[in-house]
Amino acid sequence: MLKQLGESFTDLFQKYMPSAFVFALLLTLITMICAYIFMDVGVMDVITSWYDGFFDLLSFGMQIVLIIITGFSIALSPVIRRAINRLTVSIKTPKQVYLFVIVVGSLLSLVSFGWIVITCVLARELAVRIKNVNYPFLVACVYFSFGGWVSGLSSSIPLLLNTEDNFF
Repeated sequence: MLKQLGESFTDLFQKYMPSAFVFALLLTLITMICAYIFMDVGVMDVITSWYDGFFDLLSFGMQIVLIIITGFSIALSPVIRRAINRLTVSIKTPKQVYLFVIVVGSLLSLVSFGWIVITCVLARELAVRIKNVNYPFLVACVYFSFGGWVSGLSSSIPLLLNTEDNFF
């Protein structure tokens, strides 16, 4: 029953949910219109601010890409492959897979933002090994396990707050 419910929600979501790019465009346009109306600036000022801000975000985006690629390299390393093999020997049922992925993912996300990729590789490996694993639910478990990174060692907020002379 849970599998059918998940599959029906997945089908409904894929059928009616627009692309993330559509949301990005709409939110950009709404923000630009609000800036023009409420901030007493000209159209060129709004466009120039968007252009300058875009390239500030581009450098941040490249830092995030570097973190994810580093996490992916670690996830595919032989050391992690052996650890996954050793840790998953006793897992036999889909329920054990879901619980194990949530626990391991939560612990890894406390260490580093980029280590969520290790959880993804672990989940994919378990989905291949264990029969009858609901893959969309497993993806949701990986995503759920990532919630603790904000309070972990690599969280941006505590690192910024503990930096001397931060802007807060």
